[in-house]
Amino acid sequence: MKKIIAIVFAFFFVASTSANAIEIKLRIGSGHPTGLLSYTKTAHTWFAPELKKRIESRTNHTVVIQELHAGKVAKVTEVLEATRDGLLDIGFTCLIFEPSNGFINNFTLMVPFASPDAKLVTKAALATYDKFPELTDYFEKDFNQKFLGGSCLNNYGIGTNFEWNKFSDLKGRKIAGAGINLDWIKGGATPVASNLNEAYQSIQTGVYEGYLSASPWWWAFKLNEVAPYYTKTDFGAQFFNSVTINMDAYKKLPKEVQAIVEELGKEWAMVTAEVCDANDKNGIAKLKDLGVNVKEISAKAKKDWAKSLKDFPNQMAQELNKKGYRGSEILEFYIAEMERLGHKWPYRYKIN
Repeated sequence: MKKIIAIVFAFFFVASTSANAIEIKLRIGSGHPTGLLSYTKTAHTWFAPELKKRIESRTNHTVVIQELHAGKVAKVTEVLEATRDGLLDIGFTCLIFEPSNGFINNFTLMVPFASPDAKLVTKAALATYDKFPELTDYFEKDFNQKFLGGSCLNNYGIGTNFEWNKFSDLKGRKIAGAGINLDWIKGGATPVASNLNEAYQSIQTGVYEGYLSASPWWWAFKLNEVAPYYTKTDFGAQFFNSVTINMDAYKKLPKEVQAIVEELGKEWAMVTAEVCDANDKNGIAKLKDLGVNVKEISAKAKKDWAKSLKDFPNQMAQELNKKGYRGSEILEFYIAEMERLGHKWPYRYKIN
């Protein structure tokens, strides 16, 4: 009789569990192509398949993931809004293209010459996010989405169609970039706002002569063909990408699936940091193989350049303060956290 009862109970348990199983459909996307930038590469090669794997191995649910990258649903400037509006369930946003909404999340760009080590920058940035909740509160408050995690981009240098050795050599030259990083070259070069999708033709036609870029982007976008010089300036790896989930989509997920989504969001940072560091190393090697003139500025040139920007971080902190953020505290904490983790700034910025 006990065996019969156990069998009957097991039957009804399996039937009940199967009845609760659902097919989950998720649209995941970004504005950039997969493979060219570290954050979209890991979104495609790690986040999406790992999400499906964990949900289907740890729950009774099945998952259908539709990936919508490279502007299929949203351009790089539209991912935050597309996720808010439900065009994407999970959005990977490059917040450098959100100069208003995501301005606060660009704080690593406000202190140039941080470490080229993406893992170190990621640890310092994550500690800053933990310390200051206003870095993520606005996602849910203003954009109907839950912040799951952030990630890095590679160490920045400069690619050009001319050879140079020190900051003063850039005087009068037109160098492009996106967002706050254009301030790194003010006082030397003439900054031009642009994006990597436009860079090849713009350099080729003389709109500008170089671009602030990580080494793997220089060959991935074939910019070495029109600008065969790449200089390793070590402006530092940056941390301004986010992964978020639309709140309506999140609330519809079973609790155990919500937990898995949040788990992946937290892990994504260090997974991407590993890729950032590998891409930086491989990017330099690839450029050399392609015949690009690759060199690194001297420690003195780096110190002189950083010193020329000595007022910039504090100016950015004051701008954040005016916008209602704890800008001075955020930048000082990040600078100090980098030092605690072993980074030596070529010039120690002072924040008021």
